[in-house]
Amino acid sequence: MTLQDELKANEQEGKATSGKFEIEHDALQLSVYTLDGDDVLEVMADPKTRAIAKTEKIADADDLRDATAQKAAMEKATVSLVAVADAAASANPGLRVVSIYPQLRDGHPVAEVTLLAMEQGAYFKMVTEKLD
Repeated sequence: MTLQDELKANEQEGKATSGKFEIEHDALQLSVYTLDGDDVLEVMADPKTRAIAKTEKIADADDLRDATAQKAAMEKATVSLVAVADAAASANPGLRVVSIYPQLRDGHPVAEVTLLAMEQGAYFKMVTEKLD
């Protein structure tokens, strides 16, 4: 499963505002923040089975602050996170998108994309992509 797969799958839940692979309780999971009306949900999936493990409304103050900033960036975006993640992956052969976070820079929406190389020694690469 790729991050882009999960972003696409979450379109039925609402508009994705960010996504990342993370380790939680010693297990790899994929977490996507999704807009559902005025609420922001965190949808967590098992990357192996693609099954949604849990969906919950974001209530933590720090997470809610981050989600609000991401929502503001996505409201100005004219390009989807899936398209930006696909472009970053295509421009960096052999690397896999492991997180994507939108933000506003000088009033313009951009996405911070983190990619992971798993061959020839693991390393991360961060790129910034325009969302407008």
